[in-house]
Amino acid sequence: MRVKLQKQFAYKHKDKEHFKHVVVIPERAVNELGWKKGQELELKVTNGRLILEAKNENEEKEEGC
Repeated sequence: MRVKLQKQFAYKHKDKEHFKHVVVIPERAVNELGWKKGQELELKVTNGRLILEAKNENEEKEEGC
């Protein structure tokens, strides 16, 4: 499965333009992973790879304490 990295204008501050980068994850992959709308994801960069994982519900509760 291949996806493209997209660059989108986000905002301008003090004459400097800022951008965000977007990767569209196909619905089939989201369903296969069991991810839900609004679910927090953890992003890691390891050995030149981007790893995106669903944040563990237990981690969310521990951070909220």
